[in-house]
Amino acid sequence: MNPGQQYDAPQHYEAAFLGEPGTVAQVRRWTRQALASAGVPDELVSDALTCVSELATNATRHTASGRPGGRYRVVVEVRPVASGQVHVEVVDQGGSGIPQVLLGGGESGRGLWICAALGIVQYTAVPSGGLRVSVDLPHPADGTHDGGQQR
Repeated sequence: MNPGQQYDAPQHYEAAFLGEPGTVAQVRRWTRQALASAGVPDELVSDALTCVSELATNATRHTASGRPGGRYRVVVEVRPVASGQVHVEVVDQGGSGIPQVLLGGGESGRGLWICAALGIVQYTAVPSGGLRVSVDLPHPADGTHDGGQQR
């Protein structure tokens, strides 16, 4: 965070996007602007952009958000300076199943593996029938995460 920026409450940013593949670039730009306004260091911005891109791509490819007229919501939260944490999440309109963190050469699942390597991945069902998938950054140095947790 910028040394001059001190705040006690999380800085919260939220926006909705159409569920089209082309909106992932818009999500990245929006996220970059939100993190810059909060004074987040470049390395953490880079990791957050990687994760939000993966989550938004998953929403457009694997859920009802990617159907005609579908939407998804992106939330970015910068925690108080003392914690130095960034939270990114995507809330989709639901799909079939729970996201999987997969290793190996498959075409699907590696994005969440990348997110899990960078931070703590969690997912929660939302009352509307969708799914909230989030990543808390940076990854704890002690390596105690399990690569995906359901709340």
